[in-house]
Amino acid sequence: MPVLNKPKTNTKKIALGVAIAAQLSTSAAFAQQHVNSENTGSVLLYPFYNVENSNDTYVHVSNTTAESKAVKVRFMEARNSSVVLEFNVYLGPYDIFPLAITQVGDGAAVLTNDASCTVPALGTANGNYDGTQVELADGAILRTQPFVPYQYASEAVSGLGRTLKGHAEVIEMGVVDSSIDVADCEVISKLWSDGAWTLDTSTDVTGPTGGLSGSSIYINPEKAFSMNVDVTTIDGWAKPATNYHAGPGTLLPTLNQGISTATVFDGTDYVTLDYTKQTDGGVLATSAVLATQSVFNEVQTEVVIAAETDWVMTFPTKKYFTNATSAAAPFTEAYDSKVETDTACETVNLTRFDRSSNKTTGSGTFVPEGSGVDGELCGNVSVMSFHPNSALGVADTTAVDYPYGAGAATVEMTQELPADDNGVSVVGLPVIGFAGTRIVNGAMSYGYAQQHKTLTITSGGI
Repeated sequence: MPVLNKPKTNTKKIALGVAIAAQLSTSAAFAQQHVNSENTGSVLLYPFYNVENSNDTYVHVSNTTAESKAVKVRFMEARNSSVVLEFNVYLGPYDIFPLAITQVGDGAAVLTNDASCTVPALGTANGNYDGTQVELADGAILRTQPFVPYQYASEAVSGLGRTLKGHAEVIEMGVVDSSIDVADCEVISKLWSDGAWTLDTSTDVTGPTGGLSGSSIYINPEKAFSMNVDVTTIDGWAKPATNYHAGPGTLLPTLNQGISTATVFDGTDYVTLDYTKQTDGGVLATSAVLATQSVFNEVQTEVVIAAETDWVMTFPTKKYFTNATSAAAPFTEAYDSKVETDTACETVNLTRFDRSSNKTTGSGTFVPEGSGVDGELCGNVSVMSFHPNSALGVADTTAVDYPYGAGAATVEMTQELPADDNGVSVVGLPVIGFAGTRIVNGAMSYGYAQQHKTLTITSGGI
């Protein structure tokens, strides 16, 4: 593993914020994975859903192109990114697929009254977790489909409660030929039941071209607040001339099937990372475009306005590195399915600031020392609460003592991705997320979300 201060090291600090985003363009300029500032691409990463304590999460998937798209929608729980629901959706030109995530019984479920075709059809039978369909007053059909615990049923923590919070990903599988009417659900269903796609899933489907966009709203109707949550968009993910169209229930495609090269920006030029010769090169490339050495965001806990702030730290690719006997870089601790306690934890360093640059620091532990708060972020979605109450209404959070009324904080990560085929490595962990703040005004509340500000450091190479 390259050392940052060794001879001939080229250390580049990459501020992946507004200034950098303005430099990135569409996939036509890249043959590598990259985060697209124009907010369209072939992979959409939704950092958080939560339905605990009367919260709901709304998710939209949009097709911004004149092409018809075959798309995989996948929801994963927070502990280890086990898949709790996935399905195909077929979008026509400029189509939007909206859905909500809410609590049904002991677990979460998706519901929608949209007519876009899904396979399997939402609101249908699924073993012990059948969906429902209800006709609304306007004739639309409200379809509800519960999340399922099948992937983690043999683990120490196996209940439906694991489905209540997590994250989601959307992957474009391909472009559907215009000869197929993707709005005709009978046609789409027949192609999978006894038609051409039972023999060859690539029939009348070509490779992904990008152009998907996403949005998300986090809302609590009882507390009367909501906030928009940014979706991370990766373009250039698909390998050239590759068809990813896969059937429902196959858990395909995965993020590891993307192209093994990635592009990041160093403030003046583009840096390409190449993992072609490495096992899991696709997910290494995805991790590289998401990796950051530090996260900066704001915090508000002012008593006079009853402010509360949570940070969501989501590691979308973590399971690819931690679901073995030992963890693989950049992660350091493997997931242990046999224990109920937190597992796959990563050590980080927290610095807290007020609005006048005063700060407190710690080395390896959240501060102040002796507060009983470990300097670790566990699981694949970790929620840090800077107030005794969770702003997002999350039942189990990492408590962080914050001594100021308002200011900011940074979380630094010294872990490191493996060097690419040219000896270039990226410092930090692949993380996305936001700071969510709730301000209380009597029976009403106000909420806002701020996307994390990140800093990526590369080193090594010729």
